[in-house]
Amino acid sequence: DWSSDVCSSDLDDMRGYKRRRRLIILIVLVIMSVTIIVDIRIKSSILQLARSQAQLSETAAINRIINEKVVNDVEYQDLVSVHKDDKGRIAMIQPNTIMLNKIMTQTVIEVADSMAKMRQNSISIPAGQLLGPAFIAGYGPRFKVKIIPAGDIKVNVLNKFDQAGVNQTRHLIYFKIDSNIKIAVPYLDESIQVSTIIPLAETIIVGEVPG
Repeated sequence: DWSSDVCSSDLDDMRGYKRRRRLIILIVLVIMSVTIIVDIRIKSSILQLARSQAQLSETAAINRIINEKVVNDVEYQDLVSVHKDDKGRIAMIQPNTIMLNKIMTQTVIEVADSMAKMRQNSISIPAGQLLGPAFIAGYGPRFKVKIIPAGDIKVNVLNKFDQAGVNQTRHLIYFKIDSNIKIAVPYLDESIQVSTIIPLAETIIVGEVPG
């Protein structure tokens, strides 16, 4: 009868509405999932590019600061005393630990100050650089990647002796500076270690160097 046909039609409409609603919800969930996956992959690619740029930037900054403010006026004789015996043979090479410790302390202070200023810095990466081809690398919207100092700064004094000729030895003294920085985009970050070698002083020693 008429009333049963109306009820059946209403039931079909309700079932159709529920199917459409489920389909819309499914489409929305798929779009959201794809968007999240693409977003994470893009940000991961950005972090990979930013890692090398941040290392280069930090290494250049440390080299510039240390060469300008720490080792600019340092001479080999300030760091090492070469002692000889009565026959003029080298008996001992003695490091000036007080001076070395002073320079190490100054290095840590200067590097820490430089890294503190990096809180204001960011790396800008064009979207074209994520796509690969070199001819579009500088184009497209730019992604900002923050550079954040992280962890302690470690400074080690190292020596290197090389043969420089007949009965001659080249003695190089240098710092190895290890620092940590964090590069970050929204919801993703990565810590990286930056190692920098800074030559302090060198000389040519004539005579046999004690082992």
